[in-house]
Amino acid sequence: MADIAERPRLGRRLYALGCRISDMGATAAGHPTAIVLVAVFCALWFLVTGHAGENTLTLILSVAAITLTQMVLNQQRRSERALHMKIDELVIAMKGARNEIAGIENKSEEELEALRRTGDVAEEILEKRRA
Repeated sequence: MADIAERPRLGRRLYALGCRISDMGATAAGHPTAIVLVAVFCALWFLVTGHAGENTLTLILSVAAITLTQMVLNQQRRSERALHMKIDELVIAMKGARNEIAGIENKSEEELEALRRTGDVAEEILEKRRA
């Protein structure tokens, strides 16, 4: 996926609008009132349409659930990215930390294992220095 800075201006604006809508939807869906509103909506639906409207209600609720799930996942992804950036900043700023650890979330399993092994060696060296 292209970085946001590489997208055309209209694309950036649409992306930002989508993010705002996604945030508002995820926040609204997470509010306790939303659960009550869904329950009331379902009860009213059954009172008005009876058993005949059950399939339509199932379809509506399924589409809403999928949409809200995507909104929440999008919000979590951005939050996780921000958290990784903060941690990377701390790793780089911390004296004695291994800077190659910054950005580790993008590494392959083999690279992670290699970093873990070098980390074990680094810990052994630090233990010897402390002794």
